[in-house]
Amino acid sequence: MDMRCQFRDHAATATFDAAIIGGGVVGACLYHHLCARGHRVLLVDRGDFACGSSQSSGMLVWGGLLYLRNFDLPAVFRFSRARDALIENKHDWVRPKTMRYIPAGNGRPAKQVVLAGLYLYWLMGMFNRRAPAEERDFGEQALIRHQAGRNALVYEEGALEHSDARFVLHWITPHQSPEQVPLNYCAVTGGDYAAGDGLWHLQLQDMLAGNEFTARARTVINCAGPWTDDVNRMFGIRTPCRHVFSKGVYIGLRRPRAHQALLVFEMGQHGDVLTYMPWGPVSLWGPTETRIDDLAQGYRADAEDLSFLLEHANRNLGAEVARDDIVSLRCGVRPLVVPNAFDKDVYPLDISRRHRIVVDETLPWISLFGGKLTNCVDIAAAIYARLPKTRFAPPRMNGVAHGAGGDIELTTWPGVDDLVPSARWCARNEFCCTPADYLRRRTNIAQWLPREGLGRDDEYLPEIERIALELSNGDAALAARQVACYRRSVATNFDEVIASV
Repeated sequence: MDMRCQFRDHAATATFDAAIIGGGVVGACLYHHLCARGHRVLLVDRGDFACGSSQSSGMLVWGGLLYLRNFDLPAVFRFSRARDALIENKHDWVRPKTMRYIPAGNGRPAKQVVLAGLYLYWLMGMFNRRAPAEERDFGEQALIRHQAGRNALVYEEGALEHSDARFVLHWITPHQSPEQVPLNYCAVTGGDYAAGDGLWHLQLQDMLAGNEFTARARTVINCAGPWTDDVNRMFGIRTPCRHVFSKGVYIGLRRPRAHQALLVFEMGQHGDVLTYMPWGPVSLWGPTETRIDDLAQGYRADAEDLSFLLEHANRNLGAEVARDDIVSLRCGVRPLVVPNAFDKDVYPLDISRRHRIVVDETLPWISLFGGKLTNCVDIAAAIYARLPKTRFAPPRMNGVAHGAGGDIELTTWPGVDDLVPSARWCARNEFCCTPADYLRRRTNIAQWLPREGLGRDDEYLPEIERIALELSNGDAALAARQVACYRRSVATNFDEVIASV
C-alpha cells in the first residue's frame, strides 16, 4: 500500500507523454511498448490490473483458425505470425501447446475436410508449428465419451505458461519509476483538455484510499476494453464504431491424470467448439458464447451458463460431471467492434473479432476497440505508430526498466503442489492490495482450489486471513474487512451460482 501512495504522488506531479486508461492485456502491453522507448507514461485502471476479461480467457495464443471459416486468409497469416513471435520472443511466458481436435461424427469425408483445413492453417503459419496429423491412439481417448471411431486431428497452437493475469503483470511490473507510473484501483472520474498548455488534465480517484488528484498528459489512449465506450462518453469523444458484448464462461473441473493435451470438441452448431484444457490441477471446460446487452451480466456466470456447459461435458466427456464437481468459474466479456448503426441479432461468432484503432480528429485522444491476447504486441506497435510523438518530450530513460529487481520470493500454500509467490513479495513488487488480487491474479490459488480458494468447507480460511493481514500491513481491522468482502464475493459469484443449477 505504501508503494501505491508513492506512485500516486508521482502521478500527481509528473507530466506524462501518454496516459493509458485500462490495465488489461493490450493496455499493459502498450505501457511496456512506450516505457521501453523511454517515454513518460501513466497507466491507470479502476480495479486491479487484469481484473476484467484479461483474467478470464482460455489462455490460448491462437493463430486465427476461426478466420478460415470465412476465408479471411490475411487475418490468419497475421495472427499466426503474432502467435509465433510470442512463442519465440517470450518463451518463458508462452509455450507451444498440442491440440487434439475431436470431430463430432465418425464420417470420413467430414474428417478429411477438417484435416485439409488444418493443413491450410499450418501453411498460413509458414510451417512454424507442428504439422497436422490424424491420431488413432492417444492418451486422452479414455476421457472421451463414445470414443469408438473418434480419432483425433492433431495440430499446435500457443498457450500461456502461467496465467492470463500474470501475463498482463509481466508487461507492467518492469517499469516503475517517477515518470513511468502504473496505478491499479485508480479511477478516471473526469477531466478536460486545455489548449493553452496542450495537456489533458485527468481527474483521478484512488479507489482504496479515497484520495482525489489530477494527472497531466499530452495524449490519452483509451484501452478500457468493454468500458471503452463509457470512457469516451465521459469525455465527449465520438467514434464511428462501438462495442457489442459476448459473455464467455469456463468451468474448472478436477484434472484427470491422463489429461495432457488440449481437446477441442465440435459442438455441431454455429461452427462453434468447446475446449477441454489441462491447467495445473484443474481442466478448463468451455467457453460459452452468449450475446449480452448489459455489461453487469458479463462478469457473473449464471445457471444457464453452467447447465449448458454441464450438458455438453456429459455429451462429450467420459466421466459424468455434476455441479458439485465444479472447482472454479471463469467469466469474462469479449468486446466486439461494430458500426454505430449495427442492430443485427446474430450469433456472436458471426461478428468480426478484428480490432479498430480510432484517432480523434480534433483532440490528442486514441480509442482502441476490440483486441486480443495473441496480437497485443502488434496492436501496441500500431497505436504507437499513430501517436503524435512530435508533442512528446525527448525520451530520458533510453528504455531502461526501473521495476523491482531480484527473484520472486516463493512459498507453499496448502492444497497446491506448486510453489507460489508470497503475498509479501507481491505487495512490495506487484501492487497487490487485496486477497482477491493475490488469490486470483498474482497466483492461481482461487482457480485451483474450490470456492475461490476458500475450500469446500472454508478449510483454507485461516491462510486467507493470514495473507490479508500481510497485505494490510498488520492492520487487523482492515484485514477483517477485506476477508469479509472476499467471502461475500465468493458467496455471490460462486456459491449462489452453483446452488442455482
